[in-house]
Amino acid sequence: MPRDGRNQRGFTLIELMVVVIIISIAFTYGIVNIDHLVPSSRLGKAARDLGGTLTRLRGMAVFHGRSYYLEYDLDEHRYRMIRPTSLAEQDAGLDEVIETDWFDLPRRVRIEAVYFDADRDGERNGKHRVEFSPTGEVVGHMAQLVSADIVNEDRNKYTVELNGITGLVTYSRQEKTYAPVRDEFDFR
Repeated sequence: MPRDGRNQRGFTLIELMVVVIIISIAFTYGIVNIDHLVPSSRLGKAARDLGGTLTRLRGMAVFHGRSYYLEYDLDEHRYRMIRPTSLAEQDAGLDEVIETDWFDLPRRVRIEAVYFDADRDGERNGKHRVEFSPTGEVVGHMAQLVSADIVNEDRNKYTVELNGITGLVTYSRQEKTYAPVRDEFDFR
């Protein structure tokens, strides 16, 4: 029974604040962890992370005025950034610098192949390096990422392409390969 004889309805400000805080924590936790619930979001995130690393490496090479490498490990489905030693550093007996640990792809996402210019078959295993020069030049290539959790073959692949001339990174939701190179004597 109310103390002053009136019916009290509603919530106090403190009760409302507690409810808002609980809802915001639950919402934040759900948004942050949606990656674990939706396989296509894991695949898209892996593609964006790789594209961001490619852009970052090109910028680092130009800014620092020295070459950098992106090393793909296709057997373990991961990649990392490496700074090779200069000639003076090699003379001093220094090794190349591993700029980052390996970037592992999300669970059940793998690098299916890396296609270099005019490479129709693509590289499917081993380690391969892509050099980013201090002048902004880079070997153009495409990395194809695949999710084992997505059954629809039209939706389970992402191709991340780095244009060797402009350095532009583009994303494609389907499988993409370089067009076949025509022989100069092939007039068909």
